[in-house]
Amino acid sequence: MRLIATLARRLPTREDADAGFTLVEVLAAVVVFVVISAATVTLLIQALGTIDDNNERVLAANVARSQVEYLRTIGADNITPGLTYDQPPGTPPGYVVETSAQWIGVGQTVSSCDAASPGQAYLRVSVAASSPALDGPAVVDTIITPNTVGNFEGTAAIAIRVIDQFGRPVSGVSVSSLDLFAPQNSFSLVTGADGCLYVPGLQAGGDIDITATKSGYVPPTPTGNQGSSSLDVGALAKPTFLLAPAAGIEWGSNLSDFPLAGNTPVVWQVNETGAVLEDGDVSTPVVGQWPTTSGFTAWAGCTESDPELYSSTRASFDFVAGGVALAVLEARPVRISGLPEGTSVIATYLGGCTIPELVVGVANANGAIRAGLANGRWSFRATAESLSETIALSQPLAPPEVGKDDSITEVEFTLAKQLRPEPTPSPSSTESPSQDPNRIRN
Repeated sequence: MRLIATLARRLPTREDADAGFTLVEVLAAVVVFVVISAATVTLLIQALGTIDDNNERVLAANVARSQVEYLRTIGADNITPGLTYDQPPGTPPGYVVETSAQWIGVGQTVSSCDAASPGQAYLRVSVAASSPALDGPAVVDTIITPNTVGNFEGTAAIAIRVIDQFGRPVSGVSVSSLDLFAPQNSFSLVTGADGCLYVPGLQAGGDIDITATKSGYVPPTPTGNQGSSSLDVGALAKPTFLLAPAAGIEWGSNLSDFPLAGNTPVVWQVNETGAVLEDGDVSTPVVGQWPTTSGFTAWAGCTESDPELYSSTRASFDFVAGGVALAVLEARPVRISGLPEGTSVIATYLGGCTIPELVVGVANANGAIRAGLANGRWSFRATAESLSETIALSQPLAPPEVGKDDSITEVEFTLAKQLRPEPTPSPSSTESPSQDPNRIRN
């Protein structure tokens, strides 16, 4: 009986059963459910993303392998050496197939430019299939042996290498040669992924003229993409060309409130070669430059405006390969005043080198102009109505001393006063108290 009474006390009563959960318990349960659900959804999304990525990679690899099998079918002798981009039949939309094919010379190690003799052994093919959904392409490499071994006795070969300003290989370069007397020496091919192009079976005994071009790329010299190589019997010529993405320059002024005139000349020097160029002005961008890693220096004006002649330093800039560098030129601030509104001022350089006359600005409502000029001695001329005035600086404009700000040079004309003189005040008459009703009598 005692056991039964104890069990009866431990059983839940009707009141306990009807009590239910408290609000705090419900909220806690909801929070736990949300956290677990969020984590689960995140894992599911990541898993689905991984599955999609793997599917894309498998598809890209299949596309690359299909292209390799196609190339094996047509044979090495029917494959054009070089680098090509295309979409073979059956390629899924959005996919791009890059095919690099290079003849491998006898004794070659890594690159076709390492060949030791003019003969050819086999064709190395690399196929890369890519799509916007992949971080990188799927690559399949293979070797294709020619059906027949060519007879290269008595012939020559050439292995052309193209590199950029850092010595890195440049792929996709169009390399051509035209020989009217030896048609087998004429070709138009493209460098592979290693920046090389191997051409065997050439007629020996003469020279071959070669041109290497790629859109948007420039050589270090105007004729640097052209060259000539001797073709000797049983020998392999190995010329090297330099091509890099072209760089450009836009000119600016370090003083926005004192702008340089648009026709202010610019002098700049390529640090690598030391060549001093005086072509163009601040309003004309420079294009098609070799992006030397040493950069360049530049200044406004002419050779006499060189900051080094004023115990200062030239502004130095870096080229941007395939882009445009902004070269900010130093200007000397000049504030011109005393002009009728709308009057133009012409600045004339008084030195020995050539700087064209510069229209530095038009006077505002206050009769003032702010202008930036190159280092050197200048004169200023203004004409208003029938009057003309010229003011020459007694000292040349020059860079400020070290540790000091660039002070403003003041140029004050008198044209405004000459054309519109201030009225002379008339002497005041003596007034009697009776004539002035506002005067306070004492």
